[in-house]
Amino acid sequence: MIGILLVTHGEFGEEIKRSAELIIGPISNCQTISLNRDDSISNLKDEVEAALDSLNQGEGVIVLVDLVGGSPFNVCSVTLKQRRNFKLLSGLNLSMIVEGAMMRETMRLDDLTKHCKQTGINSVIEVNP
Repeated sequence: MIGILLVTHGEFGEEIKRSAELIIGPISNCQTISLNRDDSISNLKDEVEAALDSLNQGEGVIVLVDLVGGSPFNVCSVTLKQRRNFKLLSGLNLSMIVEGAMMRETMRLDDLTKHCKQTGINSVIEVNP
């Protein structure tokens, strides 16, 4: 099963995971890492490395971060260059997690990444009165 790692500023990752679980039930092989005000980037890097090792059951890990250019994104993108079998997407939203968790047993990592990206894009709409 493809692992899911949410790396975010503050407790956003934990709370959005909790929201997804309200919709689809418990999400196995999924971890969150929070970067808080007094946390060091070095510790964040160590946490990301440990989580990737823990979550990778052979089919890879999809990493979802909240903000392009933020510290979670920067740490994960550097890690991407040093590892294989994991994909990074920014712009984390609830639709991406729900869809990723439901589809990860039927898709390969590359396809799941594309699917989650498109799901995230499609979930942002403008509603005009």
